[in-house]
Amino acid sequence: MNDNLPADLESRILLLLDGELDDESIAELDEMLQSDKSARELYLQTAALHSALQTHHLSRSNLPLMPLIPMKRLLDQHRRQQIRYSLIAAAALLIIAAVTLSLITSRPPKALASFRVTPEATFTLSHPEDRRDKESPQDGSTLREGSRLRITGGSMEISFASGVRSIIEAPCDLVVLEEDRLSMEQGTGWFEVPPAAIGFTIETPRLTIVDLGTEFGVHAPADASHEIHVFRGKVQASVSSSGGNEQRTILTAGMARKTDATGDFLDTPLDTRRFRKSLTDSPALRNPGFDLMQEPSSDLDVRGYGPIASWGTSGLGIGISNQSQPFLNQPPHSGTHAAFIQGRGQIAQTLNGFDPSKPYTVTYFVSERGLPGAAVNTSVSLDLGNSSYSPDIPIIKTDAFRRIVSGPLAVYGPTANVQIGSRVVSGDGSLLIDSVSVSRAVPAIPDGGFENPAQGGRSFKQAAGNGEGSLTGTRWTFASGGGITGNGSPFLPPLAPEGSQAAILQNHGASFSTIVSGFEPGVTYTLSFEAAARNGGAAPFHVRLGDDTLPIGNASTLTPSHREYTTFTSDSFTTGQDSLILKFEATGKGTSFVDDLRFNFVDEAR
Repeated sequence: MNDNLPADLESRILLLLDGELDDESIAELDEMLQSDKSARELYLQTAALHSALQTHHLSRSNLPLMPLIPMKRLLDQHRRQQIRYSLIAAAALLIIAAVTLSLITSRPPKALASFRVTPEATFTLSHPEDRRDKESPQDGSTLREGSRLRITGGSMEISFASGVRSIIEAPCDLVVLEEDRLSMEQGTGWFEVPPAAIGFTIETPRLTIVDLGTEFGVHAPADASHEIHVFRGKVQASVSSSGGNEQRTILTAGMARKTDATGDFLDTPLDTRRFRKSLTDSPALRNPGFDLMQEPSSDLDVRGYGPIASWGTSGLGIGISNQSQPFLNQPPHSGTHAAFIQGRGQIAQTLNGFDPSKPYTVTYFVSERGLPGAAVNTSVSLDLGNSSYSPDIPIIKTDAFRRIVSGPLAVYGPTANVQIGSRVVSGDGSLLIDSVSVSRAVPAIPDGGFENPAQGGRSFKQAAGNGEGSLTGTRWTFASGGGITGNGSPFLPPLAPEGSQAAILQNHGASFSTIVSGFEPGVTYTLSFEAAARNGGAAPFHVRLGDDTLPIGNASTLTPSHREYTTFTSDSFTTGQDSLILKFEATGKGTSFVDDLRFNFVDEAR
């Protein structure tokens, strides 16, 4: 039947054949039959059926009379049966589909990764099939597509089925999007990606990092610049600018970038110490960058005085500050806040997981508030002062936070107390502290940022002549054009990445050297530093440790090629001596700047 015909056409034809259709309806039906062939065919079929029924009825008139069921009722009943059968069939299909779906969904979701945590770790884990994204503390140890981890304390190691391995540190909020894609809303993570998993992708609110076969670190603090640090291989990093344009770059080993407020990339020093590479290499601090707020946050007054989350305090003038508050009058080393100690006091935290047969190093970044004439001393200790380290030169305000490396410190059990203190040397001194970390021990380089002697008025000072000389107030020996420059000196150096000053190597023979102690036999180290070229050309130089030249990228001589500072890391080495002379020496014409020297612990013989 033509679907365009009226639904009640059959009923109207039957009424006509039974003589029950009024004149007006007969006229309408007649007009339809004349104009529509399908309507006429339906009329002929219905009339033939009607006639046959009547003949059959008359031929059996001798039978007892039975109630006559109108054709309309028969047709309606037929339609209802068809609808009933259709509904039953549809219901059966729905039941079959539901059973099939239940069989599919009852299968356990595919595990994409597993994780393990440090003893002090606290976290919540939720999966997409959990009702209303319900979170359970410390529930399970596998991750699947859509799993969400919120880490509020400690660290964890995540091992993906693809072979990717990662160490994630609190605070962190991440979601497993796919087997090769991870979203990190906030957190600090180190990633090692094997060749078979090339293409593994990390997404933060500001960065997209696509691995190209490498080892790298991602730092994504809340409401601050996000950073990518490449230790081996290379990655593709992209960022969307405020104008909606995507900026994409390839980073190779030794390079690091951070995002600025407009969505552009900026150079930043490579920091191997910020990213933990193993759960067993060192204990993990809680709230190392002081960006985790104490609850309730109202415990802090408007100046920042008050308790520090995860840290104990001793002293009156202690708290945390951002740049809108009076103590932090420069950008912090990382994140948005730094701790401060006004006058005399200490901050401390108890950690588990030490190996008492091994020495450890505490690294932290400091500056000073900067009121007129103010200077402070800082010290760090393990085991309540039984093993301590204090730089022998006071801390004054610098343009950027300076690095303090404690050198080897002993512990006397698996639990130790990390304590950082401040004591005023002159004026209204206030120590600023940021980015604290603990690692297996490395030798401390005396004043590896060349902040002493301070070059007043943004000046510089060099050793004259061809002989050796010294600048008063430093542990370094400078010779023949080696020296120290402040930011903004006539050398026009780029801003020092650590503190306010850097070392100078001008022309062939210029050098600076110092004695470094604390090397352990059987331990593998690298040396990292920042270097830049002066306008007009850089001086090539080599780095010697004792009698050996340290290769940098398999090259014995380095010539910085950029006006901005770039991070360089030596090839790994071991030594059987406790103390060695570290010396940088220019081998050609030009001027190079060097800053932020530090040794890195790599591995040790087991």
